[in-house]
Amino acid sequence: MTSTEQKKTILIVDDAELNRALLSDILQEDYNIIEAADGTEAIEILKKNDASISLILLDILMPRMSGFDVLTIMQKNHWHETIPVVIISSENSMEYIEKGYEYGVVDYISRPFDSNIVLQRVKNTIILYSKQKELEGLVKEQMLEKESNNALMINILSTIVEFRNGESGLHVIRIRIITEILLEALRKRYPEYAIDESHIALISNAAALHDIGKIEIPEEILNKPGKLTVEEFEIMKTHSARGEQMLNELRFGSDEELVRYARQICRWHHERWDGNGYPDHLKGDEIPIAAQIVSVADVYDALVSERVYKPPYTHKQAMQMILNGECGMFNSKLIVCLTEVDTYLETAVSLRSHDPAHIFNINQLSQELFQKKGVKLSDRTLFLLEQERTKYQFIASLSKDVLFEYDFSTDTVLFSEKCREEFNFPSIITDFVEKNRLYGVISEKDFQDLITRIESTTPAAPVFQKRLLLSTISGTQEWYEFIGRTLWADNDGNEELYSCVGRIARSQSGSNLAMQELAQRDALTNLYNQGTARKIISQTISTDPRTTGLMVMFDLDNFKKLNERNGHLFGDQILKHIARISENNIRKKDICSRIGGDRFLLYFGELFSEEFVYPYCTTLTRALTQKYKDSEYTVSMGAALYPQDGTTYEELFRHTKEALETSKRRGKNCFTRYRDAHSRQEPFPEAVPE
Repeated sequence: MTSTEQKKTILIVDDAELNRALLSDILQEDYNIIEAADGTEAIEILKKNDASISLILLDILMPRMSGFDVLTIMQKNHWHETIPVVIISSENSMEYIEKGYEYGVVDYISRPFDSNIVLQRVKNTIILYSKQKELEGLVKEQMLEKESNNALMINILSTIVEFRNGESGLHVIRIRIITEILLEALRKRYPEYAIDESHIALISNAAALHDIGKIEIPEEILNKPGKLTVEEFEIMKTHSARGEQMLNELRFGSDEELVRYARQICRWHHERWDGNGYPDHLKGDEIPIAAQIVSVADVYDALVSERVYKPPYTHKQAMQMILNGECGMFNSKLIVCLTEVDTYLETAVSLRSHDPAHIFNINQLSQELFQKKGVKLSDRTLFLLEQERTKYQFIASLSKDVLFEYDFSTDTVLFSEKCREEFNFPSIITDFVEKNRLYGVISEKDFQDLITRIESTTPAAPVFQKRLLLSTISGTQEWYEFIGRTLWADNDGNEELYSCVGRIARSQSGSNLAMQELAQRDALTNLYNQGTARKIISQTISTDPRTTGLMVMFDLDNFKKLNERNGHLFGDQILKHIARISENNIRKKDICSRIGGDRFLLYFGELFSEEFVYPYCTTLTRALTQKYKDSEYTVSMGAALYPQDGTTYEELFRHTKEALETSKRRGKNCFTRYRDAHSRQEPFPEAVPE
């Protein structure tokens, strides 16, 4: 193309900005690009520019107006006769594909996008449509990959939960599939529920998180082979409320529709129509429909799956048990939907749960893969990719184990942030196998044994497990369990290994791990206690004495009066509130601890500059000074630098405490650095205003 005027124009219609950005990066060199964020916007663009648009890349599942609604309007206005439409969707069911062709769609491109495939298909479609329109009915039907923007983080985390639960990870995939099938049946038969394609996608994704609360259930209960005792079952039942609580405490995104559905599902997927479920004994339509559907899906899959306490039932047996009420009472409308999909359900779940298109890979959106395919990513796409990475890291941070995902084509492994805390190596490692990047953490022989174990998996037996001795960040050697699942793709009829995901966990019982964790934490705020903070800070200083550091100590002004006026329970809430603010204002590698009463200690390693101290501490003082439930409180703060103000933990702690006491003498509600408190030449920093 030699000029902009010679370029064909393509309209990209997708509610996900990241998808639009990726397609634009792939196509913008050869085509003019117009973007629409939903179907309504696309129709407005078509009304003004239908003669100039050569091709539409159209998503199906969108809010306000779905892709099928757009196609209906295009047919009404005869736009489909001159403008070819290619579906860009993660939805690959036969029903959707057939429906697309009924509307005149000429091709499907699945996500994640392969740049070569996108370019070639777009080029071919434009040429074929303009010269040989009669070929449109001959395009082969394709069953392509299914994914959505948030399915990546959700599937990795929920799969890790299932690994801990002794499952292969297929349970969460099947729950999504069954939920989707039942929702589609409900949409067709009972329009009063107002279920559309966007709701189906959201609820199906949220369903994968239904058992996230099991992360907090002791492993000896979770994987007990025999029947649980009454006490053990009561502990097991708490997973539903714990799952909702975890999602309620998300630091961002808690108001997103997906998260709202996930909270409903987590808490109420064990409720029953007659009120005999748990945890709240809701009855009838008091139970949200999303939780009702996942409840049916969960019961069905539990029946047909092998568990540590039972063999699998057949599909026919499972259906009969549900219809007979042996698994509790369900909404009669859902039972009707279940019987309607009876003949389809067993086959669909079996085929789709083993289809690589339903396993999601963190690297499907990675910058490295796109660069290898010759596509230069725009700043917008890089920003959006960074947002996706941030979301994944946050979800991964909810797990106490090290999570990993390895991509065979790029020889790159991605670890969750826990890996740095355990072994002190980065989150992303390239040339992983070729150069044995775990040298020093794992022996050469054990590393090769692990790789051999992974490569010996098959599509039929994708789960692997290996117990290995690893060197931790503290210099000790500990036994760890590698548990993972390999992912396979069909490459022209040949199964090809392309990725694996899994976890690395200390080879100890869940109770021992829990006891160790409790011993390190303050019971009220869940911050490190003083003993743990002292140990970590001392180790940081001794490991690299040449580094710099900042110790900050603060406490609440007049906390005793607050307690006396409002009660100790109110005071506890303020302390927990302050703990969360403190955590939100430090880096992951920094230390935040409660050292007694209303006093807290922070430590920042690898301090870049002394100039950081005053603005940070004054800003933190302001952040902590606020109103909580109509009660105002302030804090006083002191700080000391390593090594300028102390070369050992004890010396640094003593001088930081002296700086805090100086702030108290100055009238409270301010910050003081130790050096300034003992210098006549340097004035005190300005106090934070009341």
